[in-house]
Amino acid sequence: MSDTQQTVPGLTSPDDNNLSARRSRWPVWLVLAVVLGAAVVGIPVGIAAHEASGYFLFSPGTAPVITMSDSCKPAGGELALPDGAPCVRLVLPQGKTHPVDGELLMVDVEVAQAGPLDWAEYELGLLGNSRQMVPIAAYAGTTPTSELACQDTQEMVSADQDAALAALSQLRYKVDEKPLGVQIDTVYTGTPAWAAGLKCNDVITAVNSKPVRTAEQLTTALQALRPGNVVSLTDQPAGSGRAKQVKVKLSAPTASALAEGFTGHAYLGLEVETKVKPVLPFPVSVDAGAIGGPSAGLAFTLGILDALSNGRLTGGHKVAATGTIDPDGNVGQVGGVQEKTVAVERAGAQVFFVPQAEYSDAKSVAGDGLNVVPVTTLGQVLETLQQHYGGDLSGLNGVAKA
Repeated sequence: MSDTQQTVPGLTSPDDNNLSARRSRWPVWLVLAVVLGAAVVGIPVGIAAHEASGYFLFSPGTAPVITMSDSCKPAGGELALPDGAPCVRLVLPQGKTHPVDGELLMVDVEVAQAGPLDWAEYELGLLGNSRQMVPIAAYAGTTPTSELACQDTQEMVSADQDAALAALSQLRYKVDEKPLGVQIDTVYTGTPAWAAGLKCNDVITAVNSKPVRTAEQLTTALQALRPGNVVSLTDQPAGSGRAKQVKVKLSAPTASALAEGFTGHAYLGLEVETKVKPVLPFPVSVDAGAIGGPSAGLAFTLGILDALSNGRLTGGHKVAATGTIDPDGNVGQVGGVQEKTVAVERAGAQVFFVPQAEYSDAKSVAGDGLNVVPVTTLGQVLETLQQHYGGDLSGLNGVAKA
C-alpha cells in the first residue's frame, strides 16, 4: 500500500445527488486523446491530473479475521497472522474467554487520491462495479481533508469503545461512563480555532477557568459571548501530558455554519463531542493496527460476544459484518459497501451482515455464494445466526453482573 492510501472501514455514505453529477462527461474521443497524448508527448496528462484531483478512488480492501491469538502481529504496516492473513486482535482477560468456532471478519475499504489513469478508466467505464470515483466533497463534506486521518483514528477508537459497551450490555454487565472533557473532532479552516492552533483530538477542559466536561457545557459557556470577545480555553493537546491556555478571538458565524444550523452569536469553528471513559468491569479492547473509521463496530461487538460467551456464536461458519454500533446495539450505515462486499466474498465469507439502508448496494455486487443480510440492530444479527446458521446463543443468557 502506498503512502497516499488510507485503509478506512468507516465511510460516510456519499451524497447521491453529488455522485449523479460527478462525471465530467468528457467525450470518449477526448479521453482517448488525453491518454494517448500523455503516452506520446506527456503534455495533456495535466488535464487528466486536474480532473482526478477532485476525487478519491474507493477500492476493495481486506477482510481481517477477528482473533484473540498472540500471533496476530504487525507485518508490513498492518496486522497479520503467520500465514499472511490480515487480522485484528481482541484483547480480553484470560480466564473469561472461550475458544472460537468458525470465523468472524471485519472489512475495510482502500481510499486513495485518484490519479490520471484512474480518471481515464472511469471516463471509459473501465472501473467495473468493484471500484468507484467519489468527489472529495461527497466524502469529506465540510471537513478539511487534512483532518480526515485524525477523524478516522477517533472513529476507530469510538467503534472499539461502543462495541465493548454494546457487547457487555448484551451480556448484562453493568457499565458506567465518566466524562473527561470536550474532544475536538474537526477544526474548520480559516476560523478562530484554526488561527489559535487548536487541533483535532485535543480536549478542552475549561472556558475562562470554568471547568467544562461535556460538549453541552462548552456550548452553554460560549452562548453569552459575542464576536470580538477573547476567550481563554484550557486545552489538553492530543498525546501530551501538559494542558495549556489558548486565547481565541471569536468571530461572527460563517455563512456555511449558519447553513448547517449554527444558532450562536459568536463562532469558534470547531466540531466537538463529549469525551467519555467507560468504567468497564474488566479491560476490553481491539487492536486494529492502522485501520481507521467507525464501521467495524458491529463486527467487533460480535467478536467480543463470541469470545466472552461460549465461542459458538457463528455455528462454525465464516461470518462478515459491517456497520456502526451504538451502546444500545443499533446498527448504522457506513458507505463503501459495494467494495466491502467484493472484499468479504474474496475472503470466503458465507454471510455478510450490512446496514439495511445499504443492502441494495451490497446485493448488487454479491455472488451466489454470499448471503447478504440487512440489519438495523444487534438483536437481528443474533437471531439470524441462531435460526439460519446454528449459532449457539445460550452463553449470552445469564443474570446481571457487576
